[in-house]
This record gives sequence, structure tokens and C-alpha cells, in this order.
Amino acid sequence: MPEFTEKQIKAAKKEGGKKGQDIAGLYDMGGISYYQLSMESCEGSLELLQHALDGANVEVDEKAEDRKGGAGHLGKMFLSASDSQVAVICHVPKDRLEVVKPKEWVESFLSVFDGKIVEESEEVVKVVLPGDKENERFPLKMRDEAINLGFAYLCKKGLVRDDDDDDMLDGEALEDAGIEW
Repeated sequence: MPEFTEKQIKAAKKEGGKKGQDIAGLYDMGGISYYQLSMESCEGSLELLQHALDGANVEVDEKAEDRKGGAGHLGKMFLSASDSQVAVICHVPKDRLEVVKPKEWVESFLSVFDGKIVEESEEVVKVVLPGDKENERFPLKMRDEAINLGFAYLCKKGLVRDDDDDDMLDGEALEDAGIEW
């Protein structure tokens, strides 16, 4: 297993923290609870993805100038590609497991890529999808296809809003929620 520098770990945690803050903000605006994100700094590594997940799930320091994290209450899947594989970490917190189980979510694409679950708990599943250049299975394309298949899974479960949903910014609903617009 490769050893990573402090700089690489810090970059992964920082990217996870920023993405966590982004999806927490999206949740606050629209209530979507499940997200799939590509992670660039994690280099196809499960270890770095774990650091990114830790960064995304950290409690927000309200006094900090640069806010990070705050997404521990959301279901999320981080995917990262290297030259040889795609690493995936899927986290669904306990209070959301009735709707989506992380293993089912990753199984929406696992068999397509001959991937394998390398670690599993109730809330977190870690997966490796090996690339295969001879059969034109390139990790960057695999990552994008896995994101699309996972998105289709979320759509099938009714967890993604339709782009034509006019109720999303209903003024009356916003006022009822205490939001001035």
C-alpha cells in the first residue's frame, strides 16, 4: 500500500471539506440528500478517499474564515480515478439507511466493471474498479460511467428532482419555511 505525503493527505481532506460544504449548502437549499462526486486530489486511492470523507463529514467550525465539512448527515459517494483503477467510497448515515443502503448503491454499477467491495460496514462501503486497457476500460471513463449508473439508481428510487420541477422555488413554500426572497 503506498504511503502518502502529508501534503497529499491535506489536499484530500481539503477537497472533501469543500465538497462537503457544497453539498450541505445544496441540501439546505433544496433538500436533496444523496450525492455522487468526483474527487480529483485522491488519485484513485481508497486511503485518500477516506481522508476526503473525513473532511466532508467534519462538524463545521462556525468561527472559521473558510468553512469546510458539514455533510455528515448526507448520503454521498466519492469516486476517484488513477491510471489503473477507480476507487469508490460510499457513506450513508444511519438515519438515511432506510432509504438507501451503501452496498445497494455501489451494486448499481459494481458488476459492470468487475469491481469488488474491499471493505464494508453498515454505513460505509469501499470499492475498487480495476481498469483494463486491453479491453478499453479506462478509469476516467469508468468513473464517469459509474457516476451515471449511480445517478440512475438514485433517480429510480425517486431521490433526484426532475429538472422540470416547478415547485422547487415556490415562493409560498419558501416563506412557510422562514426564507425571505
